[in-house]
Amino acid sequence: MRYLIRSLKYLLYFVIIFFICIGIVLLTSHQKFTSLPDMFQEGSLLPIVIVFVGIAAIYPALGYRKGRLNLDGEWPEYRDSVMKTMEEAGYNLVSEENGNMKFRSGRLAIRLTRMWEDAITFIVNDDTPGVVKVDGPSRDTFRIISNVYYNYRMSHPQSQE
Repeated sequence: MRYLIRSLKYLLYFVIIFFICIGIVLLTSHQKFTSLPDMFQEGSLLPIVIVFVGIAAIYPALGYRKGRLNLDGEWPEYRDSVMKTMEEAGYNLVSEENGNMKFRSGRLAIRLTRMWEDAITFIVNDDTPGVVKVDGPSRDTFRIISNVYYNYRMSHPQSQE
């Protein structure tokens, strides 16, 4: 269901951008506007619609992923590293239940461009101890996981043998 909602949001986003571009073209060209289908060659509107629907259908699969945070210790030991990492990335804690943590971006521009699909969630599963799933936008999820590892290593230095 979440996938379908994301697809529909991005389809709406692409349609809005399309109409903004059409508006800019109309304002900069000195042609009289009669109707949208008359602006394009006959039969070209359907392929444009198919491209928009196709991209909107595929984008959530490419733009959102679940990553894995493999823990060396217990989840409570990582909480401070997660909080520090998310604060540095500009995310605010929205909710915390049973160890699961949900963050949202503190920047309106990011939230707007991602159609309010900016949440990054840390999901602790008791069935797989030592693994925390991180769900969110792909580019942020993998960067956040790497930064959590880094911050954890910096706060828990290993002894030299």
